[in-house]
Amino acid sequence: MINFKDNIVYGAIFDMDGTMFDTERLRFQTLKQASLEMIGIEFSDSYLMACLGLSASSAHRLAQQEYAEDIPYSAIRKRADELELETVREFGVPIKKGLLQVLERLRKSGLRMAVATSSRRAIAEEYLINANVYKFFDVLVCGDEVEQGKPHPEIFIRAAKKINLKPNDCLMFEDSENGIRSAYDAGGICILLKDIKTPNQSMLSHANYYFESMYDCLEWIDPYTADLEMPSIESAFPQTLNQLSVGIHGFGAIGGGYIAQVLSHWDGYTRPKQIYASTRNPLYRSAVNSFGAYSIRYGQLSYDERIENIHIIDSENIKQMQNMYIESTLLAICLPENALDTESETIAQGLYARYIAQGEQVAEPLTIMIILNKVGAKHLFLKKIRNALMQLTDKDNVDQILEQNYFCDTVINRMVSRLSDQNLYRQLLIKYNFLKKSQLTDENTHINLEDATGLSSAQEVEAAAYIEEMQRELLSSHALQQVDLILFHAETDMPIYVENNSPVLRKMRQMVLVNQIEDIQTIKNRLWNGIHAMAAWYAALLGHATMGIAMGDIRIEQFVDRLVYEVKLGLSQQMPSRAKELDRLAQSFLNMCQSAYKDPCERVGRDPLRKLQANERVFASVVYNLNNGLSFSHLLKGAVLGYFYFLKSGQHNEIELQQHLEQQLQLMPLTVEDQQYLGATIQKYLTEIKLGQMDLVDFVASEAIIH
Repeated sequence: MINFKDNIVYGAIFDMDGTMFDTERLRFQTLKQASLEMIGIEFSDSYLMACLGLSASSAHRLAQQEYAEDIPYSAIRKRADELELETVREFGVPIKKGLLQVLERLRKSGLRMAVATSSRRAIAEEYLINANVYKFFDVLVCGDEVEQGKPHPEIFIRAAKKINLKPNDCLMFEDSENGIRSAYDAGGICILLKDIKTPNQSMLSHANYYFESMYDCLEWIDPYTADLEMPSIESAFPQTLNQLSVGIHGFGAIGGGYIAQVLSHWDGYTRPKQIYASTRNPLYRSAVNSFGAYSIRYGQLSYDERIENIHIIDSENIKQMQNMYIESTLLAICLPENALDTESETIAQGLYARYIAQGEQVAEPLTIMIILNKVGAKHLFLKKIRNALMQLTDKDNVDQILEQNYFCDTVINRMVSRLSDQNLYRQLLIKYNFLKKSQLTDENTHINLEDATGLSSAQEVEAAAYIEEMQRELLSSHALQQVDLILFHAETDMPIYVENNSPVLRKMRQMVLVNQIEDIQTIKNRLWNGIHAMAAWYAALLGHATMGIAMGDIRIEQFVDRLVYEVKLGLSQQMPSRAKELDRLAQSFLNMCQSAYKDPCERVGRDPLRKLQANERVFASVVYNLNNGLSFSHLLKGAVLGYFYFLKSGQHNEIELQQHLEQQLQLMPLTVEDQQYLGATIQKYLTEIKLGQMDLVDFVASEAIIH
């Protein structure tokens, strides 16, 4: 049951041709071809337009008036049916865009549903099955089963009766003049959708609601259907695929191990028919495309989640990249900040290609989710993309491209680690051996479980051979199909915070829309990113391999607890209205760290100087707390650990460190006295730790630093 503007609705009855399916144009073509074959004359457009919504007997009488009394109309119609079926069987039924989303929403809202079509049952059933929408309907009433065709109301009255409802309890969807009159006279709530024929005043007068497209109808229905709750990790993806394509620019840990899941859950009613994702890694590309899917492993739940309907493209193939931008409705930019300089040209080329393909009248704006893990990411992104676009076209076109698409900043919580090439190679080797065993061939193939990061040239050749043979055998090998290809290890946090800046996002099941995304970015940047980095530096210096293992060390656990306390102290004073998100994100962060057994400390702690920039992650919390008289001693210790970790890597020198520290201090909004104090304190402790005058553990566990 749905309450549509004080109309309590229990059922929905759909016409088929022209309403659900874009078959009227195809029908015109086949009737013209069939009439030319049978009588040497093509049916005219005016005659065919007049037949829209008519039953076969009514169209026959009209043909007798228009052409000849003895016209072999049944034979022409039969031949047109044959031609149409040939086309549909080869290319599929052309579905109106938005139909699947509408059907899913109505069905999951508890409505009883029927089809009322002038087509014969044999044709109608084949089309509905071919389009995979038969499952939505309880009953089907066809043109060869009623005595009086449209515009007589019999077909809609019978359809309502078959689902045990009164006509005025039902939405009735139509596209033709005869069809809408039939629905109106039956007493239903009439919804008119535009097809070939622009509605005249008579048609509009018989409609309760009129929509230019099924997507417009979807927007109307949306507010009356439920927003599905945030899914759990083990929630199934929607079974029904809609007609949308989406893209992921950057098939890394976040793109493949998180955003692909977000896009697969979509709005909970349907999910995209195709996910494109780009990578420069040929092994990942060929492996995923060969298996047709991959899996994300959630170690906390011992659960593998399978991502399907995904195609991996080559980031260096500009034609493939442009095609992803042209075809996508939503596209996620999943890149590290330092990759944006090199990728901005490709992004600009994709946006410009879409602009050229659509022309000046934008048919469908692209929603771009910017996932850079940085405060102010959108500003930085747009600046670089504008500069790159200016190399391709003039300022007016650049302005139009940036204005006609939706750009949305984001905040993500989930920790994800990507498996190494070596790990993927080992999986492929095991699966290849599994395939051989299932074929009863070489059951004693040796499996080398060497653990490293990159592949040797011999391993690259072997991996390519395994993929090629498994691709040939995959469809015939039932056993192999049951073996998942694990590419990512992920934690269980589900929400992604997204700037409320696009209508596409409003029903997305896994998204939390935020008007002031900068607040969430600041919380995430300091509470997650900053503490995560400081904990990883300390853990790595103590010799721990992963964050999960490190959190079992009481020294690490206590340090993290103190950092969380200090960061929350500052954030709660800075943005008191965000207390709920602050507490939730803090607890979620602690839970994830404690189970992040696949999250290497080396990965989390990499590039420490970037993470020690002024007004970012670590120093942003130090500066705020210092300026507001709040505790910051452990945060300052975390900065010292970052600089010491930088030196211990052996790839850098103290001059580079000193220059970085001086530059950042000058950028901090502090008094000169406080800047000098911070610089001197960091240098003092670094020197003492380097010279062995202070033990690292004693330093972290020592009493608060006095200012």
